[in-house]
Amino acid sequence: MTGITVSYDAPYLLKNTYESVRKFHPDIKIIVVDGSPVGSPCYKYAESIASELTKVVLCGYNIGHGRGMDMAIRMCETKYALIFDSDIEMIKSPVQQMVNMMEDDTYGVGYLEKTAYDGFEYGAKPFHKNQNYMFMLHPFFHLLQVKNYYKYYPYVHHGAPCFKAALDIHMKDLTHKIIKVLPGLGHTGGKGWNWKPVTPLYVIHNTAGTRNDRRRKGKPEIEPGWER
Repeated sequence: MTGITVSYDAPYLLKNTYESVRKFHPDIKIIVVDGSPVGSPCYKYAESIASELTKVVLCGYNIGHGRGMDMAIRMCETKYALIFDSDIEMIKSPVQQMVNMMEDDTYGVGYLEKTAYDGFEYGAKPFHKNQNYMFMLHPFFHLLQVKNYYKYYPYVHHGAPCFKAALDIHMKDLTHKIIKVLPGLGHTGGKGWNWKPVTPLYVIHNTAGTRNDRRRKGKPEIEPGWER
């Protein structure tokens, strides 16, 4: 398999994430897509970890989470892609369990979140109560079967970059047939409209790490021009 993460201008997050995954998986290939400004500390850190096992793509501009993931998936030459946010910390690897759950038609294994058709968490907007909902394979930590990624809508530039893939799968009535849930995986900090934090078993994810870092720097949470 190939590990994939997308980073932006937060070197301490990327370093913590990368080193935590490498602790448990020292020999897997990893692709880091970094959208930090040229010469910034995060850019330099990403550049420093490039090796035979770690391919670093230095974009030099904020490519965005969805486009970065899609780019890396299309570069992936292995059967599976282990995709993880740059603000997670692996404390125990569930990867073999996730691989064992895979079948030939499985799209991915991870955590499903109740989501409105517009990609926002269901209930985040008042008009959601009059709409149907879907379950989205959340990007923060999931194992993707690469050949099946291409059968559905790709990841896009959006606050919820997997939402169009989720909607495509939902409309085909396949969500619970081709996506599998790993028990014990979930957000470990914060609180949503439909979820509460879980005690971390495998991955610490306190949500919105890069977004919060951008807010502290007075920048918008995500670059404008989302794909609707």
